[in-house]
Amino acid sequence: MEEYKRIFKQVTFSVLIIIMIFFIGIVGFMILEGWDFFKAFYITAITLSTVGYGMPENISNATIIFDAILIFSGISVVLYLISSLTALFVEGDFKKIGGILKMMKRIEEITNHYIVVGGGKTGKYIIDEFIRTKIPYIVIEKDEGKINKLLEKEEYKHINYIIGDAKEEDILLKAKIYDAKGVLLTLPSDVDNLYISLTAKTLNPSLYIVSSATSSEEVRKLLYAGVDNVLLPPEITGKRMALMVSKPNVLSFIESTQVDFGETFGFAEIRIPENSWMVGKEFGELEISKTLDVIVMAIRRNGKAKYNPKSNFKIKAKDSLMVIGDQEDIEKLRRFVIMAQI
Repeated sequence: MEEYKRIFKQVTFSVLIIIMIFFIGIVGFMILEGWDFFKAFYITAITLSTVGYGMPENISNATIIFDAILIFSGISVVLYLISSLTALFVEGDFKKIGGILKMMKRIEEITNHYIVVGGGKTGKYIIDEFIRTKIPYIVIEKDEGKINKLLEKEEYKHINYIIGDAKEEDILLKAKIYDAKGVLLTLPSDVDNLYISLTAKTLNPSLYIVSSATSSEEVRKLLYAGVDNVLLPPEITGKRMALMVSKPNVLSFIESTQVDFGETFGFAEIRIPENSWMVGKEFGELEISKTLDVIVMAIRRNGKAKYNPKSNFKIKAKDSLMVIGDQEDIEKLRRFVIMAQI
């Protein structure tokens, strides 16, 4: 992207220089020969275009020298402009720039999104899930090569990304951090994740931040820095391997749900706002399973989950419904929950 910005600057600079030379030519001919504006404009135009119509007779030596300088200046700038424009078309670069402009337009309009810091292996899995569940996101990646590697594949042609260091406040602002719902930190450096989490929370204290960590010692530091949830990849891998041995059938069932029920099937947590019509009602009164094809597995309150809630379980504001079902029905439930009344 930086290369394209450089070429755009070259083109813009060339056009501005041509306009300036044209202006200088008009003013110069008006001063040197006393011509009116329109004649000076015409002579400047044929001079810079090198069409070869010739100059008027009886012009001064000063005008001849000025005209020669004008010709060489114009040719040089035009050749520079042509080389810059050619660079845009070589190997389909102009089409790539069109894609970048469309992406920038999408980023301008995006809101309630998640910022994924890092476009490596972990970031790729996050992007895959966000694409599948249609969750808005922006990826921040310092290494443009990683982004280009993703863009080579058709399924990542329309990803939203920003090339830059997420430790810089300006980059977070470009990712519209004030409008974001959360940040996912996937960098291999715990120090970098720690620094970014502090900066992000300073800019937007309401962010929900999830970070990976390389060691158990760093988990506590990240939590102190305002990270809401910290994942330890070695711990997750170890538990998964243990389940493969101790409870292979359970793990196989969990993994097969995506295949058995289709790509649109998934899990979700739906938070109940204070103005929801559900507040104060018993769970049985909601009749969610009768209205929508979803299953409420648990209701989370103050960090603790009440699994298989009974019909007389009373709903409170800020409770979260832990549901499983088709993504379309889950989205309907989100709208159903936020209704002020029914």
